[in-house]
Amino acid sequence: MTSKSKIAEQILRRLAKYSDEASVDERELMLSIHQSLASLLRVRFFESKNIDFQEVDGSVYYTINDNLVLQDNIKKEYYTNIPSSTISLPYGVDLKRVGTPQGRGFVEAQNGFKDLYAGLASCSLENNTGYYREGSRLYFINMDVTNLPENVSITMTLPLDKIDEDDELNIPADMVEQVVEQVFEKYVKTSSIPADEENNSID
Repeated sequence: MTSKSKIAEQILRRLAKYSDEASVDERELMLSIHQSLASLLRVRFFESKNIDFQEVDGSVYYTINDNLVLQDNIKKEYYTNIPSSTISLPYGVDLKRVGTPQGRGFVEAQNGFKDLYAGLASCSLENNTGYYREGSRLYFINMDVTNLPENVSITMTLPLDKIDEDDELNIPADMVEQVVEQVFEKYVKTSSIPADEENNSID
């Protein structure tokens, strides 16, 4: 197990050889770690495609509960805000489940589903609740006052905006090493720090 703060400590120890730690902006460092984690997860997903096993490791999925259901007064539809920026992955795999915490998951539909299938039997989703993405929101299909939940749970890949610096991250050790190396190299290029030929990011 690791955390964003532990990864940051490893990077700062390497940077300390060449630069004053106080000169490193903590917010910028955390953003760089976030971006590196997202990039590596995407790379690993597409690499898995080459071995006919295109799947995201379940250890990088996190469930966020208590996402309030609101109403869009213009569209007259219920929605919830996506609680964190997502790692862009094809086929919607960055969102594993949307639904009520104790009930069934909702059915994912494509944006424009209701217009595309208007008047067809499939438009009803067999009376199941569905959802589609639009910007930073998830809009719900077949949701009204009779089945309106107060909140929904969303299971998604590495919602880093919602994971505190000291929260545990269950990611592979070699991926941690890659993040440390990528972020360190970024500071090398932008801060005129001499390259470190010895990779001593491993404690």
